[in-house]
Amino acid sequence: MEKNSLFYMANLYPEIGRLLSFYDKNLTEAADNAQNRALGIIDKILSFHDIPPAGREEWHVLKNFIIGYKVLDPYERKILEKYAEPFALKFMAQYS
Repeated sequence: MEKNSLFYMANLYPEIGRLLSFYDKNLTEAADNAQNRALGIIDKILSFHDIPPAGREEWHVLKNFIIGYKVLDPYERKILEKYAEPFALKFMAQYS
């Protein structure tokens, strides 16, 4: 299986879920590790250069949400939770 940008976008969705779940359980070290993995996934996505400039800006905004996950208000948190979900669904549809 080719590990393209969609592959990494799909993998970001569960990583964000883990990040927020760990944070909600006050598992700070685990949450910070998930944060680092999520940031690494976004860096990998941006390394592919197949995303148009406006889309790249969205990924940078998402990266900032992940960096500041501890201070997100409920609306921002919902954005973070849901952003990568469509990519996961698209990936599963393509490879199932």
